[in-house]
Amino acid sequence: MKKIQLSTMLLILCAYIGKAQVKDISFTISPAAEYTWWDDKAGLENNVLVGGKLGFGFGEYIELRGIYLQSLDQKTDFSNFGITNYNSSLFNAQDVTVSRYGGEFKANFGTKGVKPYFTLGAGVQNINSEDNEDYEQVYASLGLGVKFNITRRIVFALEAKNTSYKFNSGAALLSNEDKVSFGVTDADFNSERLSNWSAQGSLQFYLGGRKPGTLSDLDKAYLQNFKGGFKGIQWVIEPSLAYVDFADESLYKDTYMLGGFVGLDLNEYIGIRAFYFQATENEKISTNFDKMAMYGGEFRARLNDGNGVVPFLTLGGGYISTSDSYVSAPNANGLFSNVEGGEFATGGLGLNIPLGKHILITGAARAMITSGEDAKDITTTDDIQTHIFYNAGIKFTLGKKSKAPSSVYKENLDRELTAQDDVNNKKIENLKKEYQSDINTLNNDLKVAYETKDVEKAVEILEEKKEAEESLKKVKEVEKVQVKKVEQPVITAVVPEVVANIVAEKEVSTVKTETAPNQLEETSRLIKMTPLEFESLIEKILQNIDNENPVPAKTEENKLIQTKSSTTEQGQKIEQLDSRVNLLEKLLLELNNNKQTEKEKNSKLLQKIEALNKEIESNSKNSEEVNKKQ
Repeated sequence: MKKIQLSTMLLILCAYIGKAQVKDISFTISPAAEYTWWDDKAGLENNVLVGGKLGFGFGEYIELRGIYLQSLDQKTDFSNFGITNYNSSLFNAQDVTVSRYGGEFKANFGTKGVKPYFTLGAGVQNINSEDNEDYEQVYASLGLGVKFNITRRIVFALEAKNTSYKFNSGAALLSNEDKVSFGVTDADFNSERLSNWSAQGSLQFYLGGRKPGTLSDLDKAYLQNFKGGFKGIQWVIEPSLAYVDFADESLYKDTYMLGGFVGLDLNEYIGIRAFYFQATENEKISTNFDKMAMYGGEFRARLNDGNGVVPFLTLGGGYISTSDSYVSAPNANGLFSNVEGGEFATGGLGLNIPLGKHILITGAARAMITSGEDAKDITTTDDIQTHIFYNAGIKFTLGKKSKAPSSVYKENLDRELTAQDDVNNKKIENLKKEYQSDINTLNNDLKVAYETKDVEKAVEILEEKKEAEESLKKVKEVEKVQVKKVEQPVITAVVPEVVANIVAEKEVSTVKTETAPNQLEETSRLIKMTPLEFESLIEKILQNIDNENPVPAKTEENKLIQTKSSTTEQGQKIEQLDSRVNLLEKLLLELNNNKQTEKEKNSKLLQKIEALNKEIESNSKNSEEVNKKQ
């Protein structure tokens, strides 16, 4: 179970974050090969490790991955170890297997061309010797690389990586025969921190989610935080009290610790922290500090958007630092010894409980994994030890709250909708101008038809004008819907035809309500006029128009009178003319319909007359035949 603990934590972390922002997440798989130049004190020959990485990409910039690598044909090498009596001809290289499993945080920079990135990782390294002895250490890694897009979803990456761990290679990997040949014992070797460099190449495949090189809503939320000198960042300070329950076999003493976390929240879900804690003496809460400290960093993922009680997951690592005067726990023989510090990895679950807008109570429980080289029972050296780290404190947030990806998405959507509304408004305005221009042209043509008393031409123009006015009316109705949508956006779509019908019904009802009874009677009476009466009416209307608009004499007095009266009478005349013209248009249309009706009636009458004539002729023939017979 210990071997898969970190990988399981990483996968759980990714799964929970996936609930929050699944539309931004892509699944990644990366076969990888790594050539390692081992530290001279590692006791290992430079060689290749192969394996792969599985994980999730959270937008373009942040990735979390689980890692597994294993060596190929790995052998021991002590040629540069520094053993005084070393003799290469007497050395017997052993076959060993080196494997690593853990988690890795990756941050990408840029979306085009050659894209740099860096990685932070931690996990467990296992060295299995020829005599089936297993040695496990906690490792930490730091990498810097570049990646190149082969296709949109396939990326080739090159990375330089440094991996460090603490290990007593001489005591563990040098065979008993070699120790005798070189005149050394286990007491001649100590655990040392080893730094190993490697070059790694990998192919990374992105499955699902957004395409590499494109910005998701989560990416835009990240970028929004860094605009204008970090104005969107929410800075965090968390003074805390901690307690570490070290494993029974560890030489570290259980202790209270004072310290805290500082860092920032990138958005509603993602945060990073650095921490420092100092141990107190005698397993008590006090300001008398012991000679042990812990420091490091961690990645936090909140499991909801920050409303109410917020659970969060942590994944990180750090270093336990002890001074020479640190008093350890007694070993199996009841003796005290010096305990050196070492790396550790952590993962756990916490809660934030809000007290106010910028103040929260925070607490967490973490599993802390270390290499067990310093242990009470010397027969269990190098086993992984698991400790429990508890903390509780107050969280203070400074600065403007980071925008949630959902809000960024809404802003982008609103921006796109506004742009589309602008396009629609331009189209509507152009249609209005086009139809109005057609109507103006038809009005001029209609005026000419009136002057020439060309009734058929006038009827034809009126029909065209009616179609243009109907089209303009529909455009204006759509414009009303567009304005209403901009002022009061709605979630459901509005069907333009339905809105047009509703508007039309309202206008018809308004006309019927506001029309005076005498006007209805007058309209009804005029519509029933005979063609002769209608022609007479046209002549009267034309004469009245001429009489109501006489050409004024070109004198200063007439001009002065016209100027004074125009402001009071012009509006009334225009209304009268518009009313008469509209009435004339209706009568012309009615006349055209009456003519068509009369033609139909005449046609039917002619048919009846022809049928009657045929019947009379038939009867006449029958009468003649009867007379002849008589």
